[in-house]
Amino acid sequence: MHIKRGINNNVTFVVDDEGNELIVTGRGIAFGKHIGDEIDESKIEYYFPVLPHEISSSMAKLLVNIPIEYYAIANDVTDKAKADLKRELNPSLVLALTDHLYRAVEQAKKGIRITNPLFLDIKRIYPQEFQVGLFGINLLQNMTGCQLDDQEAATIALHIVNSESEGDNRFNSYRIVEIVHWVTNYVFDYFKIDFAKKADPLYYQRFDTHVRFFAQRILNNDYKNNDDNSSILFVLTDKQYQREKECVNSLSAAFEQKFNIKIFLEERAYLVLHIHNMLSNIISKEK
Repeated sequence: MHIKRGINNNVTFVVDDEGNELIVTGRGIAFGKHIGDEIDESKIEYYFPVLPHEISSSMAKLLVNIPIEYYAIANDVTDKAKADLKRELNPSLVLALTDHLYRAVEQAKKGIRITNPLFLDIKRIYPQEFQVGLFGINLLQNMTGCQLDDQEAATIALHIVNSESEGDNRFNSYRIVEIVHWVTNYVFDYFKIDFAKKADPLYYQRFDTHVRFFAQRILNNDYKNNDDNSSILFVLTDKQYQREKECVNSLSAAFEQKFNIKIFLEERAYLVLHIHNMLSNIISKEK
């Protein structure tokens, strides 16, 4: 195994006997060495998997300033995410998590706590990714003794979701959460009701899922004017849905002003239906 490109005394690119390029770390492993020199393999502490060249280069530079243990945790979190979600993730996730986890711990040591205003929405919308985030902060506590709160798990979850979607650029996870948060809070404030707590989970979950897919369609540029669908438009002319229609019309105007996106008639009709179902459910429970 010989050196292909040095980074510093403790981190270097090598080529093994089968021609594979790796990053290896170890105290003083490259001290006094030059390109082409053999290294003492007994000094190797960690081997890094072969990644795309630009990621490996960035990782090597990152490890000059970040302890290798953070990479090990990031790698474990990535492996768990792949196993639990049963899908491939962008190779750059390990790089992003290594950097993020280290900075989160350093900030916590200084007494700096970063709050995530979308914490509850992320936890609800991406429950599997959030559980992986909790796994990550538990690993960090075991290694560093630093206890990060659950808000940090939500941020890790967003890293994972972004990694899931980067391959085909389907949508941006933070924007989805932002839109879902805005729409649900608007409805809650309009009726002065916390539907997530008052309505049966089935009715609220249907509403929440509809809003989430609405946000995904918008950010995936798959949101078209479908106002000619007459099968659902009766909802918008039926007098029994008056309160719900007033809410959705108000919401639509505010949404267009904030996001510069028009909510078309069919979409508004489905929102009216979901809100009506939640209200009816709450009324029936209170009788």
